[in-house]
Amino acid sequence: MLLSSINYWAVLVTGILSLVLGFLWMAVLWAKPYQRRMYGNMNQTDSTVSTSVKIQSFVLYILVSFVTSIAFAVCLELWKAGGQAFAYDGERLSNAFWFTMLLAAGYTLPFTIGKKVWQFKSWIVVAVDTSYEIVRFTMLLLIFWYWV
Repeated sequence: MLLSSINYWAVLVTGILSLVLGFLWMAVLWAKPYQRRMYGNMNQTDSTVSTSVKIQSFVLYILVSFVTSIAFAVCLELWKAGGQAFAYDGERLSNAFWFTMLLAAGYTLPFTIGKKVWQFKSWIVVAVDTSYEIVRFTMLLLIFWYWV
């Protein structure tokens, strides 16, 4: 079965590292421009959200990070196996990188661009979110590729 070939230790590590990367990307590196345009006045937001809601949000995001890691691991395994069936080199990291960028574009751009189109967020929010996803998917690729 496909799920039995997944390295669940790598899933655990990439799930946690996704959270760390997200914190560093959005709360440290791009904190001021991102938070101002994403959330507006942070003092209002912090005072109106209860601690239990914040904890629930964090736990939900942890679960989503693990699901993303599992889904990426499955896609990468299918891509490697497809190399034999469709005559491309599934064993080259450079080819896997472009496959990863295709996945990142196909699955994250609709959500990041949607923030501009439907939520009327700034292009800075779109750029920070999109660049985070590109870096995160590259991190996932490198960890799953080299952690055999």
